[in-house]
Amino acid sequence: MANGGLIAVSGTHMVAAAAHHHSTQVVVCAGPYKHSPWFPFNDDRFNALVSPDAVLPYREGDLVNNVDVISPRYDYVPPELVDIFVDSMGGHLPSYLYRLLQENYGDAKDLAWNIYDS
Repeated sequence: MANGGLIAVSGTHMVAAAAHHHSTQVVVCAGPYKHSPWFPFNDDRFNALVSPDAVLPYREGDLVNNVDVISPRYDYVPPELVDIFVDSMGGHLPSYLYRLLQENYGDAKDLAWNIYDS
């Protein structure tokens, strides 16, 4: 994301928060094509809900009828929990990603407006 955060599989935020609590570095390895000029104004916009059957099987009939289970596919990890991004161009701090986006996409603000308009 343009602010240095990331969208990853569900559970990643919890792992990153635990690493931050224990002063362990979080290193994100991804290709430069994974960088996005979008800002996470609404965390739910980038998420999808999936069937909770993997977490709570439907055969648990009595329990399933008494609880509501929400199973998101992705987590948003804020930039405060990420120490460094590593891609084919090297290692970058989360606060520097906006500059990489400008170098790769030109003016990221104009690109973001074009994406929202479509």
